[in-house]
Amino acid sequence: VYSNQPEVELFANGVSLGKQTSPEHFFYFEVPNIGETTLVAVAGECRDESFIRKVEVFNEDYRLKETGAILNWFDINEREGYLSLNSKIEDIMKSEEGAKLFMEFMKSGGSGWGNNSTNETEEEVKKKMKMLGAFKVLRYISLLSATNVDFTKEQLLDLNDKLNQIAQ
Repeated sequence: VYSNQPEVELFANGVSLGKQTSPEHFFYFEVPNIGETTLVAVAGECRDESFIRKVEVFNEDYRLKETGAILNWFDINEREGYLSLNSKIEDIMKSEEGAKLFMEFMKSGGSGWGNNSTNETEEEVKKKMKMLGAFKVLRYISLLSATNVDFTKEQLLDLNDKLNQIAQ
């Protein structure tokens, strides 16, 4: 619970989960998540209510997906001797599996890497790859955002996880 009041009491289906005081405005309660629960937070004369329902499988439509994602070095898992978003494009392209994965990923973003709608020949795509080979994948993806090619943070982290399975 967040409140600008110094004390909050939280109720779950009418049963008090306790009172807490906090000078920092954040209050943490253990809330049983079984079935359907109506939560009521009371602070002085103020009250707020919410409703939660336990589900077996999370509905992905409710997950916030960030477009034009910005990843930092600490967001990226790396395995010694394996590819990652911090690998150079030329290093990924040396591996048949890495090249295929990277090309499919770039096509999914509409970047024109082998995308039939751009009418690029395989030779033109290879030239582009060679020209950009010294770029790390993460750097190249950030440059693409200026051309309205946006990937979500989840898409980038998924690509990184797949690259982490391919030895350099």
